[in-house]
Amino acid sequence: MTNSPDPTPSTRANRLAAAFGVFSIVVALGAITVAILLSTRFTFSTSALSDLGRASWASTAVFNYGLLFSGVLALPFAVVLAKNARTLLHAAGSLAFALAAVSLSLIGVFALPAPEHGLVAVGFFLAFTVAFVFDGVGDVRTGTRARGLATLALALVHVLGWAVWFGAGTPGGLALPELVGSACLSVWVLATAARLW
Repeated sequence: MTNSPDPTPSTRANRLAAAFGVFSIVVALGAITVAILLSTRFTFSTSALSDLGRASWASTAVFNYGLLFSGVLALPFAVVLAKNARTLLHAAGSLAFALAAVSLSLIGVFALPAPEHGLVAVGFFLAFTVAFVFDGVGDVRTGTRARGLATLALALVHVLGWAVWFGAGTPGGLALPELVGSACLSVWVLATAARLW
């Protein structure tokens, strides 16, 4: 199967959604970075990223509000992805991405030690990985093979990040595989935003 030209049109709505997508990544990564700098307790050897949102930590406001805002910003991006869906697989991928965006916001709402935190955190990482799989397979099946395979590769890298971490006996804190996942998501959103632009 050969690559066909990308059918996604460059419209004002698509460009606006692309800007929202990029901004959501900037806000999330910025909040995580600032929260790490503010915290005197965070270490990559013992902590999860979510520890930055604990009420007793100096980083709590920056981290929780940053993730809440980032998830909200990602929703228009998800809506436009759905409007541009070429197949049911792409539509399912955009829905999974929307669920990831909602879960990201809820991580900020249900900060540790809230009992709901684990569910929304797992939901976030699982949902965007599922979005990658649906979107990647959809692209492969519709002729944009290179991009589809790249998206599937990001899903694989994310899963392998967790597999290696567990296989090595969970060395260091949860932040390590979480950062791998965050990097994969950032790459995909930025690349998809560039396509929408």
